[in-house]
This record gives sequence, structure tokens and C-alpha cells, in this order.
Amino acid sequence: MLPIQQTIKNNDWLKTVINVVLFQLCWLACVVGGNQWALAALLLLVVIHASWIVGQDQLLSEVRLVLPLISLGILFDTILMQIEWLIFPHDSGVTIPFWLMALWLAFASTVRHSMSGILKKPWVAVLFGALGAPWSYYLGDQLGAVTVTTNALIAISLFWGLLLLAVCVQLQKTEAADGSF
Repeated sequence: MLPIQQTIKNNDWLKTVINVVLFQLCWLACVVGGNQWALAALLLLVVIHASWIVGQDQLLSEVRLVLPLISLGILFDTILMQIEWLIFPHDSGVTIPFWLMALWLAFASTVRHSMSGILKKPWVAVLFGALGAPWSYYLGDQLGAVTVTTNALIAISLFWGLLLLAVCVQLQKTEAADGSF
């Protein structure tokens, strides 16, 4: 293991900062760069996340949490796209563009790490999801990556509030079962 990896593995504060920075860089790369930058951003995020932030003993547990979140997010956003509440000017597929799928993975990578403090208080998590997520989509709209209708913003607010509440409940069950989180 490289010295920097050892330093990061033993420093929770540094892992949190790296997790936040990785998410923000991935968000920016995906929203501004679209599919062209999404793959590179995603690969960087996955490599650093798996090698520096998540311990080998936590990898399976991390995957079990991340996969359902990604699946739910892609399904939700695809439904919004199909009913034309989210419109992607540069993409016209059956599902949401790859860059938004990559963002769902980037978000899921924060749940046990940089978002863990927020997720320990369900009411804070609900407010964070209900207020923060629509802003993220709105910013994507302002940057030209997506057109977001008012109905979409309302649905996103409700979905994200409920999603983060469900994540809180799941993480509390996991913590009770194995002491993680």
C-alpha cells in the first residue's frame, strides 16, 4: 500500500473530504461535459472510492447499498424523462443519458461516507433531499444539460425526501445488525 493510501485509510476526516470533492468533480464533469466526460469521471471516482475510502471488509456491504440506490434513481429519472418532465437536449434514448446514470453512482458513493452525518437524523435527511436535490437538477437546467419542468421539480423533491428517509432507515437497520455506519 502506498503511503498516501495508508494516510487516507486511517483518517476519516480526509476520507470525507475526498468523498465530497470526488462527488462534486463528478457532478461538474457529468453535467458540463455530458457523456464525453462522464466515463472518465466515473472511473476516477470508482478507483479512488474503492481503493482509498471503502475498506476491503466493507466492499460487499457498500455494493449492496449502492446498487439499489442507482437502480431506483435511474428508474425514477427515466420515468420523468418518458413523461417529458425531464428533457435532455443532447440525448434521445429510451433511458436517461449515461452521464446522469454516472451521477447516481457518484451520489450513492457518498451515502456511507460524506453524507453519514446527515443520514443519522431522518428529519435532516428528508429536508436535505427535498430541498437539495431539486436545486441540483435546476442547476443542471441552467447549465443546459437538461430541461426540468416545474412538475419534475416537485416530483424530485418528494422522491428525494422519501429516498433519503428510506436510506436512513436502511442504514439504521444495518448499524443495528453489524455495527457499521
